[in-house]
Amino acid sequence: MRTKIFAAALLAFSIGYTGQINLSSLPAGASLFIAVGAAKAQTAPRNTARRTSRRTSRRVNRRQSVAGCRPYNAYFNCGGVYYRPVVENGVTVYVVVNP
Repeated sequence: MRTKIFAAALLAFSIGYTGQINLSSLPAGASLFIAVGAAKAQTAPRNTARRTSRRTSRRVNRRQSVAGCRPYNAYFNCGGVYYRPVVENGVTVYVVVNP
């Protein structure tokens, strides 16, 4: 019996907490109208934008890595030869270095 009372009180509190009660336009003796507001969770456009940016950054990272070479600190190791990416005039050029 206590759990039913507790559940009813919890439900009444949650409805009263989230609902918007409009008392200004009610005449005396009229019934009370309670409206539950829309959820304020993340909207779909925001999730889509975040998901798209995440995918784009993954694709860019894959494209920037040298094919068949393993990353080593700031360099790429290609069969014992180390290359460092350098941007010249907006183009990425790989320069041979001795680490």
